[in-house]
Amino acid sequence: MSFLKFKISSNKNLFWLTYPLFLVVFWCFIRSFLKNEYVCIVREIIFLFFVMIISSCNNIEDVILEDNTVPADNTINNTIIETYINKLYISTIGREPIYAEFTADFNILRDADVSQDSREIVIDGILNKDEYINNLFKLESEHLLLGLDTADINQNILVLNILITTSHGIDSIYFVDALYRMLKLQEVLPGLYDRTISNIEMHKRMVNNNSYDEINMGTENFVISMFQSFMQRYPSTSELNNGKLMVNNNNSSVFFIAGNGKEDFLNIFIESDEYYAGQTNILFNRYLFRDPTSEESVNYSLDYINSQDYKLLQKRILSTNEFIGL
Repeated sequence: MSFLKFKISSNKNLFWLTYPLFLVVFWCFIRSFLKNEYVCIVREIIFLFFVMIISSCNNIEDVILEDNTVPADNTINNTIIETYINKLYISTIGREPIYAEFTADFNILRDADVSQDSREIVIDGILNKDEYINNLFKLESEHLLLGLDTADINQNILVLNILITTSHGIDSIYFVDALYRMLKLQEVLPGLYDRTISNIEMHKRMVNNNSYDEINMGTENFVISMFQSFMQRYPSTSELNNGKLMVNNNNSSVFFIAGNGKEDFLNIFIESDEYYAGQTNILFNRYLFRDPTSEESVNYSLDYINSQDYKLLQKRILSTNEFIGL
């Protein structure tokens, strides 16, 4: 441990300060004696004494001993970590961390100096929470189905069952098909929990039901909505025309792949390279508030194609220095 030392040196002209002081004190004594004001002596002597002491001192010289290491200041880094943890929770499960979660994640990141491994450990812990699945379903439903929730789905199933029992002919066939597709949508949330349904399958089912059809009425609006929802662009004239033909049960091709019917269109569309690039673009805008560069779009979407792991795509973006704020 080191200490600061202070050196006060004498002023060689101290005599010239004390001599006038003596004269002033003597004068005060004579004046007080004549006026009987002894208080004046004490007050003025004390004042002049301090003037003498201050005037007789040189500047203070700081002497610092060796090995006097200043402790590291982690204030800024700690603030960045705290903000990073809060952003992770809000972005992925829609809430701030509770105290226990925050403390555990902060210690992991702080102890490892926010290494890549520590980032991934924290992110994995958050993405494995049940709340993540609920929030994922909510976000995708808001994006595609105007926020349709499980209660709405159950209500639709109830109504369709009633309509089936009271309808005949073509109407009955329509309601049976609508019920089948709504039951498929009902399976999405449980399937996400037990990992029998992927994000890709979730998207297929979310756009293949009577609720999505009512939002985007008609074949043309359906095809346009698919391009806008998943690829953030309007289809070209050929893409629109070929897509309409295929959805209406005609032989056609989309992205140079032949198909016939709505099921074929959905499988071709949601398994295309541009679909994966679109998912990359959506997450970049959600987490980084910008579009990916051309290089980023290729690299991230290729990784998603190869891994088929949506969480891995999220983790790559959420662990970047840009998201952390470094």
